[in-house]
Amino acid sequence: MFKIITLSASLALLGTMAAAADTQYTLKVDGMTCPFCVATSEKALKKIEGVKGVSTDLDTGQINVCTDGSVTFTDAKLKDMFLEKGFTYRSMTKAQTCALDTNAQDHAG
Repeated sequence: MFKIITLSASLALLGTMAAAADTQYTLKVDGMTCPFCVATSEKALKKIEGVKGVSTDLDTGQINVCTDGSVTFTDAKLKDMFLEKGFTYRSMTKAQTCALDTNAQDHAG
């Protein structure tokens, strides 16, 4: 019986750890033309609980967002958020690991 309880506890812990894995979203946004545009977009994204870091390439209009895994972005939410800021949201891709250095908040562009 003890083995079953221990195994169940281990599997539950493993499931919790897997759910908390970092996720990186790569967003494509049109209309960002200056460093102020980048700052406006990054500030809005950083306000979202679970966002660990944001990095933007002004030249390509690409924004990389690293989350703690608790955040789920949707096209509809992103479209509304960027429209409110004056930009056009185009697309999103998602990866299960973050390539973004969340300790360095540098901005390209």
